[in-house]
Amino acid sequence: MNATCLIVDDEPLARKLLMDHASKVEGLAVTGECANAIEATAWLRTQPVDLIFLDVQMPEITGLQFVRALKNPPAIIFTTAYRDFAPEAFDADAVDYLVKPISFDRFLKAVNRFLDQYEASPVSEQASVNDDRVIYIRSDRKTIKLALADVRYIESLDDYVKVHTRNQIWVTRENISKLVQHLPESFVRIHRSFVINTRFLTAFTGESVFLDKLELPFGRAFKRAAWPILQRPSNKA
Repeated sequence: MNATCLIVDDEPLARKLLMDHASKVEGLAVTGECANAIEATAWLRTQPVDLIFLDVQMPEITGLQFVRALKNPPAIIFTTAYRDFAPEAFDADAVDYLVKPISFDRFLKAVNRFLDQYEASPVSEQASVNDDRVIYIRSDRKTIKLALADVRYIESLDDYVKVHTRNQIWVTRENISKLVQHLPESFVRIHRSFVINTRFLTAFTGESVFLDKLELPFGRAFKRAAWPILQRPSNKA
């Protein structure tokens, strides 16, 4: 099945170039194009996609602001004429950062990086109403079935993540933002590099979250959304 993508750029010629590039890549299907973040927001409400090619500098709402406003953003490849925004883009877990003018070979390299992650992306499923769910990840050339109840936290490492269970650590080639979309509400992202299972939460402060003796940093950008969830009575030690 093809991965779906949306092109968001305020320049018509830039959108056309990306459309032309994408049409040459097997496994990638462009389902729409938008001239700004407002149009893209409306599009995603009815037609979710796997990937967005996103311009950084756009009127009213920048690409970075748009991504931060999405609750569960798809994979993002930023496209821009400016190199200066690269650190912020990768802080937002971007798959890649393409500087205009974008050659086809550079475009293809970014898309292949995305497709590697997409094809290895896990699928979670609910086995019963008692939250007895599992997730499948690709690790060490095998598909591994993990009970979500055993997953303590997930750690992002560039193009990989570590899934920490009660007794083992699994390394998978995955984007943490994509992985979060498959997790139930008991999992909360507390930092750009960490997602925790609140069932293992023992304490938290304004700066840190504790899973028994393990202390993890509380990212300022994620605190607003995570704080009310951590304060639920069912999550308090």
